[in-house]
Formats: sequence, structure tokens, C-alpha cells
Amino acid sequence: MECRVHIIGGGLAGSEAALALASSGVPVKLFEMRPQLQTAVHRTDGLAELVCSNSLKGTRSDSAAGMLKQELDRLASPLYAFAKKTQIPAGGALAVDRERFSACVTRAIEG
Repeated sequence: MECRVHIIGGGLAGSEAALALASSGVPVKLFEMRPQLQTAVHRTDGLAELVCSNSLKGTRSDSAAGMLKQELDRLASPLYAFAKKTQIPAGGALAVDRERFSACVTRAIEG
């Protein structure tokens, strides 16, 4: 009998979990309500769509948000790598192009 992890929701946490498990060889089934069910805030069918803000907060190493980013980098977080790849200017914050970020996550999970 095949053991498979079921993940409910393709937001940031669900997408990160799916990619981490799959990269470790664990079969994953990701359930996402879209595109069958849309909400007023979603614009695409992509996974990990940032709907409230495109900012992932500050990058300074002496802040909680910055420390978290350092940890994500050390742990080789795929979503953090996609955020850096799709980064747009935002002063001291890590902001991303929402559609490009979502497209990167969706492609990685579909792959």
C-alpha cells in the first residue's frame, strides 16, 4: 500500500510543505479549491497566490522577519528562492511580483 500525504490548500504553507515532501521522495496529493471555487480576492488559478500584500516584510537580520528569511535560506526553502527570483524593488522589504511568484510555485508543484 502506497503511503501518500494529503495537503489541503495550495497557499504558502501548503505549497512549501508539498515541495519539501516531494523533494524528499514522499508522494503528495495537494488539494486546492481553485479554479473550481474562486474568491473575491484571488485573481489567478495559481498556487501560493499572495492576495493581501506582495510584501514578505523586512530583510534586516536584526528583525524577526529578517531572521526568518535567513532560516528559510539556510533550509533551502523553494518558496524563498522563488521570492528572491521574482523580487521587485520595495526598500527594505522583500516584495515580489505576485503573478510571477505564483507561476514559479505552480510550475514547481506541477513538475
